Amino acid sequence: MGTNFKKKKITAIVLTILLSAVFCLSLFLLIYQRAYANKIVHNVYFNNVHLEGKTRAQAKLIIQNQTDPLLDNKLITKADNGKQYEATFAQTGIYFDPDQTIATAFSVGRNEKFFPMLYSLAKTTLEKKELIPNPKFDDEAYNAYLTSTEENLDMPPVNASLSISNGQIITNNGSNGVTINSSGLKDEIAKEILDKSNTVVIDIPTTPITPTLQTESLSDAKSTAESYLLHTISLTLNNQIYTADSSIIASWISFGLQNDKYQAWLNETAIKTYLGKIAAKNDITVIDTKISAIDNATILQEGRQGIYINQADALNKIKAAIGTAIGTATIALQQTTKDPQVTKVFPDEGIVPGRFPGKYIDIDLTKQLLTLFNGTNQEGQFIVSSGKASTPTPTGTRTIDGHNPKAWSAPYGLYMPWWISMGGGYGIHELPEWPSGYKEGANHLGIPVSHGCVRLGIGPAEFVYNWTPDGTQVYIHK
Repeated sequence: MGTNFKKKKITAIVLTILLSAVFCLSLFLLIYQRAYANKIVHNVYFNNVHLEGKTRAQAKLIIQNQTDPLLDNKLITKADNGKQYEATFAQTGIYFDPDQTIATAFSVGRNEKFFPMLYSLAKTTLEKKELIPNPKFDDEAYNAYLTSTEENLDMPPVNASLSISNGQIITNNGSNGVTINSSGLKDEIAKEILDKSNTVVIDIPTTPITPTLQTESLSDAKSTAESYLLHTISLTLNNQIYTADSSIIASWISFGLQNDKYQAWLNETAIKTYLGKIAAKNDITVIDTKISAIDNATILQEGRQGIYINQADALNKIKAAIGTAIGTATIALQQTTKDPQVTKVFPDEGIVPGRFPGKYIDIDLTKQLLTLFNGTNQEGQFIVSSGKASTPTPTGTRTIDGHNPKAWSAPYGLYMPWWISMGGGYGIHELPEWPSGYKEGANHLGIPVSHGCVRLGIGPAEFVYNWTPDGTQVYIHK
């Protein structure tokens, strides 16, 4: 009886102690949890920086200070062909998501269920939790970086080809190319960014690329070109001989792929260029006969028959000759003629009376002359100053639409005496005059120096002003 009582008493004491311990531990953990509410608990680290007690904003700033400098480090991708491409990690499209890391940090020691939460909290007092940066990629930026890397590191293959130098056919051997193998590059970048080195070098493997054209694919084209060079073409015209030897024929030969086969052919454009040089020495250009549109009789320009080499005929004969038996072929160049046409024109050169019925003004910009006509009768002629090259007087037919004895030019701040408007802001007027009374010198007459108007001297300007009624036609020409 006494023994059982003692056992029960001991058991009660032990249970009390255990319950008290559990209660105290739970109370401690609850206080611990409350102390770290909205904060990161003990023993949570990021990149060896202790985040205990930090709020989300504080933790985010710490994480960004640790990761942002990594993005500015240099990354050199180096291919085994010796070429390399340099960029920053940021240019690869890699980035860090601090919010995801913070979410992981705040999940430590927290659980929705009571006892698992107590267990998790208890673990944080004893066990260190190191958060590892988890880099991600912006796919669009990474693809742009990958394209630049390929452009800088890839080496395209060079096809075998033929060329001609000093009349000799040269075989240009092709060479293999390489292309980078970027399948594991993204993982390498994600791993190397955590290296913290200012410059990181990644060796990137390459795959060889064989050219589509090998030397043996050139044999037929070479034979064709060799046969072309065995010809000599003699072109005859008017007792003159133009000889196209192998050096000239070489300039007519082109090489390349045609119908998926490397071939040699005669370049028609090159032959036409050669014929054009001969034509430039022998062709006579047709000149049309020009008669006055005023009287339909006066010949302003005598016509001339044109004589031209028939280049199309010569081209066809040259191609046929080179495609036949080897040796010298003589080709007589044929010529064609072109008769002049008769055209009616108003005589822009010179000053011709009777261009319009009644009164009109003729302004010759080349001679810097203004002539007053009444039908075919000349009633006055004066030296003028028209527009300079940067502000020329427009050519063509204009109409007088207004008079002002002393017009004011706001843009230039001067007076324009005896102003006769030709429309569009252009006019005929006396030498300009400044408000101070200073007048443009008469030595400018005969020289194009105005801003587009036609200037007259003192005296002639008033005469033309009084002679010219509104509606008068003005013909301006060079």
